[in-house]
Amino acid sequence: MRNPVTKQEKSIAMASSYLLFMFLGAVTAVEVLRPRGVPLSKRQFYEENRPFTCLDGSGTIAFDRVNDDYCDCKDGSDEPGTAACPNGSFHCTNAGFRPGFIPSSRINDGICDCCDTTDEYNSGATCQNTCRELGRKERESLQMLAEVAKEGFLLKQQLIHEAKRGLDEKQSKVTELQLSKRASEDAVEALRLVKEAAEKPEKEAKDRHLKAWEEQQAVIRAEKDNTKMAEAFLRLDVDADGLVSAVELQAHTELDPDADGMFTEEEAQGVLGGQETVDTAAFETIWSSIKEKYLSEPQTDIPAPVDPPTPEETTEPASDNDSEQYPDEEVPEEYEDEDPDDEDDEDQDEEDDKIPPTAPPTETTEEDEQALPPYEEGTQSLIDVAQKARDEFDEAERALREVDDQIKGLEKEISLDFGPSFEFAYLYGQCYDLTTSEYIYRLCPFNRVSQKPKFGGSETNLGSWGSWSGSEDNVYSQKKYDHGTGCWQGPNRSTTVKLTCGKETVVMSVSEPSRCEYLMEFTTPAVCQEPPSLDANHDHTEL
Repeated sequence: MRNPVTKQEKSIAMASSYLLFMFLGAVTAVEVLRPRGVPLSKRQFYEENRPFTCLDGSGTIAFDRVNDDYCDCKDGSDEPGTAACPNGSFHCTNAGFRPGFIPSSRINDGICDCCDTTDEYNSGATCQNTCRELGRKERESLQMLAEVAKEGFLLKQQLIHEAKRGLDEKQSKVTELQLSKRASEDAVEALRLVKEAAEKPEKEAKDRHLKAWEEQQAVIRAEKDNTKMAEAFLRLDVDADGLVSAVELQAHTELDPDADGMFTEEEAQGVLGGQETVDTAAFETIWSSIKEKYLSEPQTDIPAPVDPPTPEETTEPASDNDSEQYPDEEVPEEYEDEDPDDEDDEDQDEEDDKIPPTAPPTETTEEDEQALPPYEEGTQSLIDVAQKARDEFDEAERALREVDDQIKGLEKEISLDFGPSFEFAYLYGQCYDLTTSEYIYRLCPFNRVSQKPKFGGSETNLGSWGSWSGSEDNVYSQKKYDHGTGCWQGPNRSTTVKLTCGKETVVMSVSEPSRCEYLMEFTTPAVCQEPPSLDANHDHTEL
């Protein structure tokens, strides 16, 4: 079924018929007598031997009142050749060119409106008949359009042939890929079972290896903890009587439960589990609760808080001789020999003695640094087998995804509306650019329209492919692209693409008739229609 034709294609069809009888030499000019300004199609209404009836039926007059320069009919049909009726029209025969109509008010106004000068028959205006020249130029233009339409239609036929062949190939490819997909799914499932079978002994071997290592580490930690506990007991047992007493424990204020700086004997007994003394066996039960706080060196010499001075002490007058006890020139020798730096060092030593020791920095132990040892040969062999199975499974899954993606891509392409005969299929996956003084416009027919500054800058989306939006009788003459980048305080950009017949696939022009709404002219042979068959029955032109 042929597509409906556009205005351009109608003009090309008319041109083809017009060119037929103009160029075949089969034109016989026959002048048919009728009143001035009457087209041949209405000659039958103007019979000289009968009264004239207005074409709107509003009245009937004697025929001699036709073109008498007085308007009798409401529709002006009685004055086709004069300017008497304001709503009348004058028919220009324009032999050699296209006939046409002009408002009757332009008759004899001194300006030549008809190319054959018939509208100025009584004005005295000097007019030249330009119909033949205009006809020649129009015939050349129409001839070019007809040639474009003819060549475009031939290209369209090729596009349709290639599209149908491509469609068959894609459908065959989908069928082939679906068979391949089923085979890939079977392979993936088989490799999944192989992988799972290989991973089970691998996991068991790795778990055994980890468990053995953890047990070994637990033994090492227990030995170290016992050693540290024994050392702590010996340090806490100051009097070496084989018992740790609450009094001995008080020296380690870091073990004070409430950390208030006052580690009382009662609190120490609480740490010892309510006992005044514990032996090594009982010490083991409390060790876990104190080992995190315990410091090998006790905190000692913590200065007691100093009471503020009494008012009497602060108001005691100084001796009158204090300031002059040792004048500069009479300093005793015993003080002259003293080095002020030595005095500062002594003061500093005293300050250091008063600062309680802090907890030693945490050191990284061998246990922390020790990593999981290498697997033994048997376990490593199981790991290698399982890893190989995983790699093969992953590769099979990747291949399956690729096949699935190909099927989806082909099915999407096949499902697109490429026209009644798939004539627009060749545009799929293609893009076409138009460069202006400021921008580079890009049309990807089944994807999107974009705009990019010519001299650098980010790309702006002018709309994504939506649907065919031509008129009801020619829906494939126009495409709509929506949901582009939003305008500042305005709607999202959109583009309408109008398709016209052409030998080449080219973006011809871009404009913005409304804010954020773009119009693009696009030529393609896919919209060219078959030229009408040449009718040789046109044997005369209207004169």
